[in-house]
Amino acid sequence: MIRRRHAEWSEKTFGNVGPIGPLKHLSKEALEAAADPGDLSEWADIQFLLWDAQRRAGITDEQITAALEEKLKVNMARQWPEPKDGEPRLHIKP
Repeated sequence: MIRRRHAEWSEKTFGNVGPIGPLKHLSKEALEAAADPGDLSEWADIQFLLWDAQRRAGITDEQITAALEEKLKVNMARQWPEPKDGEPRLHIKP
């Protein structure tokens, strides 16, 4: 599985460090993907960094799945502004 292979490579290459480095790197890769949304290698970098940060933070797949389910419920209950292409949309605070 690609995820396990990536984890083994990352641990060997970068050592036993925490999640902060991959999270900081993630912001750089997100900007690169925004500049060229069709570049799949940038999307792959983003996914690898998310997996790496999650693993280094000690968050299991079961935990992140439960958090995703809960966050989706929260987001579905929120009010959102009309979309504008290329702009972030933050929920409307009550």
